Amino acid sequence: MRIFSGIDEAGLGPKIGSLFVVGVDVIGDLSGLKESKEIFRRNIKGYSYAESLVLSSLAQMGYEFTNLYGLFLKIFGKTDEIFKNVDIPAFGGEIIRLPFKVISLVPMRLEASKLRKNRFLEDAKAICKIADGLKGNTVVAGLAGGFRDYGRFLKGWEVLERGVYKKGEKILRFERDVDKRYKEVALASLFAKYFRELEMLSLNRFLGFENKIPKFSGYPSDKNTQTLISLLKSKGLEHFIR
Repeated sequence: MRIFSGIDEAGLGPKIGSLFVVGVDVIGDLSGLKESKEIFRRNIKGYSYAESLVLSSLAQMGYEFTNLYGLFLKIFGKTDEIFKNVDIPAFGGEIIRLPFKVISLVPMRLEASKLRKNRFLEDAKAICKIADGLKGNTVVAGLAGGFRDYGRFLKGWEVLERGVYKKGEKILRFERDVDKRYKEVALASLFAKYFRELEMLSLNRFLGFENKIPKFSGYPSDKNTQTLISLLKSKGLEHFIR
């Protein structure tokens, strides 16, 4: 059975919070999967459905946890004490039957403090590292902003053409708008977005905002972002600020 491998990120543009880069190997029928932007509408119904997809995929791989602290420790090998304030499921998601199966997950969480100099460079390095760990013969990844020189981070890979690399039998392709055209990338994006939203929910709650979904996004377009930055500084949480 063919393995579909995709990589995508969530949280490249915000001023607050981590950047999550996720690679997935998946088999089965992905035809009904929508891109994360269509699923994560600003309502609890969309968040609940997204959570059901992610938690069901994680359950297939044998992951078990009861809160965000434990989830991040299991998935990323590192966590933060404040994440104990979010139970899992956080948005009302549940385990459902899926027409596909994630056979491996290669995730990275790049903390905000490491993104202050060049977030695009850090994103590109993470994508390249993840590509090495995926199993499919073709790996599709979104572009890291305007970054183009991926070859510097791809040791042992041959350049076939701009944005296309080969290592053994594996092909790695960097393209624009890949989450719209490749379902495996849409799934990777869904994982990354879910992890990002959980982190922002925890930060919101820690600062006293008890909403069902994160009230503040941390993006520059959010008029409350500067207020959130000031609150984080006052609580000694500068490491969540870029």
